[in-house]
Amino acid sequence: MKAADKITALPGQPEGVDFDQYGGYVTVDAENGRALFYYLVESPSGASDKPLVLWLNGGPGCSSLGYGAMQELGPFRVTEDNKTLSRNVNAWNNVANVIFLESPAGVGYSYSNTSSDYDLSGDERTADDAYVFLVKWLERFPEYKDRAFYISGESYAGHYVPELAATILLHNTYNNRTVINLQGILVRGTN
Repeated sequence: MKAADKITALPGQPEGVDFDQYGGYVTVDAENGRALFYYLVESPSGASDKPLVLWLNGGPGCSSLGYGAMQELGPFRVTEDNKTLSRNVNAWNNVANVIFLESPAGVGYSYSNTSSDYDLSGDERTADDAYVFLVKWLERFPEYKDRAFYISGESYAGHYVPELAATILLHNTYNNRTVINLQGILVRGTN
């Protein structure tokens, strides 16, 4: 499944991109048909030795792909012509492998086939879905299972990040093993 998620090039992507990128869906609730979309950018050098960072935009309702990846800390910027991309020299994937997660369902490309799911979203459900996403994503990308893992986000993600961290720690304790190797969190406010 990992190979099916590999992105060979984004539309308007500049030549000479020296890192791997992946994107796709992970089903977090098969009964309701709820799936979260992710975009992973690996580090251009030493990706196998670098940590994994999950980025969450806040809002609620702000796209991590549209804002986090394409306007803030991702590897590309949309140029003034709105058709091409340029490299972001300050991209976080220079120092880590970064997953941009569209969360909760209904944000960006993430969706549910059960419309009532959108009315039932909340911080706890968002954290639970993100946890299921991570566990399933790590099955798809097993090379990251033991990697140092960090959760980061901005604005309303100041609620999502600690809630997800608590969920991870609870599951690690309950399972009496490290399911996800959480090492820290980072929350950034907005003006």
